[in-house]
Amino acid sequence: MSFFTGVTKLSNTSAIPAIEGGGKITKEAALALLHNHDFFLKTEPHYVSHRVLTADKDVGDDIAAVRETYDLPPELEPLGTPKVKLYEVVDHVPNPVWSSSVVSKEEFVDLKDGLWVRIRSPLAVVMETRWTVRERVVADGEGEGTGELELLEDVEISCSKLLLAIVKAQVDNNWKGIHDNFIKKLVEDAKKGVE
Repeated sequence: MSFFTGVTKLSNTSAIPAIEGGGKITKEAALALLHNHDFFLKTEPHYVSHRVLTADKDVGDDIAAVRETYDLPPELEPLGTPKVKLYEVVDHVPNPVWSSSVVSKEEFVDLKDGLWVRIRSPLAVVMETRWTVRERVVADGEGEGTGELELLEDVEISCSKLLLAIVKAQVDNNWKGIHDNFIKKLVEDAKKGVE
């Protein structure tokens, strides 16, 4: 990492509510929705479009080759085939420096407990996000073991120190909308199942 590169980490959590009338959102349903990349990409408030990319090199299912080719964190255990799904995503990003369409390359890895995403954007902006669906953690210990769920987003941003505050502000401004869109769809799907 260069002297000019800055790194920051953020963590955001949203409770996944119980459904009125006694319905319940299961962890399996939440994970299935996270693994629906087409839907998940569209939860971003500035989303314009996306397309699937093919890998430059076919590494098959050899996990060692996948880890090396995509420089995956060692703790990730990818599910499915291919192990890493690639997308080109266009977002319209309004901000004081470059209010324009931004084309990013994104790597998606489905996990047993969630999803890992690496976004590579112009100006050497890289964001790695781990999305996890887990049993709700309550500060005082009450409520644990109740089966209530939450969506956890852990983000690491790496970019020029000059851009770091702008990129961090974008994440801070967008996370709630992404979580809300995800949870709204979960609730809608659960209500359909109850009716």
